[in-house]
Amino acid sequence: MSRKSYPNVNAANQYARDVVRGKIVACQFVIQACQRHLDDLMAEKSKSFRYRFDKDLAERAAKFIQLLPHTKGEWAFKRMPITLEPWQLFVICCAFGWVNKGTRLRRFREVYTEIPRKNGKSAISAGVALYCFACDNEFGAEVYSGATTEKQAWEVFRPARLMCKRTPMLTEAFGIEVNASNMNRPEDGARFEPLIGNPGDGSSPHCA
Repeated sequence: MSRKSYPNVNAANQYARDVVRGKIVACQFVIQACQRHLDDLMAEKSKSFRYRFDKDLAERAAKFIQLLPHTKGEWAFKRMPITLEPWQLFVICCAFGWVNKGTRLRRFREVYTEIPRKNGKSAISAGVALYCFACDNEFGAEVYSGATTEKQAWEVFRPARLMCKRTPMLTEAFGIEVNASNMNRPEDGARFEPLIGNPGDGSSPHCA
């Protein structure tokens, strides 16, 4: 029986080690995040530590995003899929891999990143949103691309919508209906749409 491989998780962990060792230049907050991750990988072996790093969940999220196509520029013209850089893999794997040992609920509910323009933040955010919408085992998931203006709200929803339209296997596999201003899944009522301001009463966002 062949052993499972975790190339994306391995790359994320290597990134953390390289940052901590000073091989990759990073700010104080990134260094601290990487150190915490490495420290907690050791701490998870203790029964008293509440969390564990689920490599299967982390690898699954990273693989899903990298099945999606680029939607702008030369790479989109060539129909190339997204390739996550090591720092992006670190963010994705930490967000989706760390879970509570007892409940298996995610440890981290919020992720904060500061990324310069033209570094793929909209495409990666769209990939994360689509994963939470279609592939995160959340029945009736509500996913929103929120902002203070309609134009900003569409910055993530637009590429996500294009990704679905250009990936028929994705929409067929998960029963996704792609509409002009939203996406939904009739099977369980899941929906993904742009949003101006905060969700109203009655909303229960799974991802925003």
